[in-house]
Amino acid sequence: MQQELERLFERVAFGPELGDDVSWLGEIELPPEEREAIARSLPALGIYRKLVRGTLREAVELAVPRTVARLGPLFDEYFARFLAARGPQTHYLRDVTGELLDYCEPLWEADARVPRWAHDLARHEALRIEIGAMPAAHAGERCELSLDRGLYFIEASRVVRYAFAVHRLSESADDRREPERTATALFVYRSPEHEVRYLELSPVAAAILERLRGGETLGQALKNAAGTLGVALDRALLEGTARVLADLAERGAVLGACESNAPPVSLV
Repeated sequence: MQQELERLFERVAFGPELGDDVSWLGEIELPPEEREAIARSLPALGIYRKLVRGTLREAVELAVPRTVARLGPLFDEYFARFLAARGPQTHYLRDVTGELLDYCEPLWEADARVPRWAHDLARHEALRIEIGAMPAAHAGERCELSLDRGLYFIEASRVVRYAFAVHRLSESADDRREPERTATALFVYRSPEHEVRYLELSPVAAAILERLRGGETLGQALKNAAGTLGVALDRALLEGTARVLADLAERGAVLGACESNAPPVSLV
């Protein structure tokens, strides 16, 4: 019975508009008298439908206001398609936007009406709530920085990459300028003051931080990033990396080094 009731409310909230045709109730395995009672209650169920959809729409607009404003009716079209095709799978309003964007990503890529930068902007906007909701600290013993050790980052941090410089756009939802098409990497983190902040990274810094966050030791991250990007593993790279890590430590995003079982890496 519980499962059938869940199917009913899912159909009411996310299915086609409710109308006079109630033949779809035959798909719900309920006693005839209850099915008849539900048919008589369609006006009230219509109110429930509007409340659910309105709450979800407000949560999404709160997370990605500039994307919603720029796409306008096109965004509403895809929001309705998302609800009809699958609806939210999460119990948390803050996660609905991520599910919607996962659904929209391949569809937006194939739709010429959607600007190429739209998904980057939406993902960038959604990060504020996503990072803001993550735990701030990372457990584990701290030790001195070493080439043979990895690093502890706070959990409320991320390295992200975009094809467009969406982070440089105005925060105003009324702005309509298009972002520059340029490969962009950002380090996103929540500060000790609980503010979500963004640091633009060079290609080398982004590659090193991604590897460190993936569990590589500092020596491995330096050697692998340099090899992938074809840059010299020299004193300038070592000093530049040290400055970046010191800055992140001052910001509270890097908590220190951690022990590692990885074999030592020679940088020579």
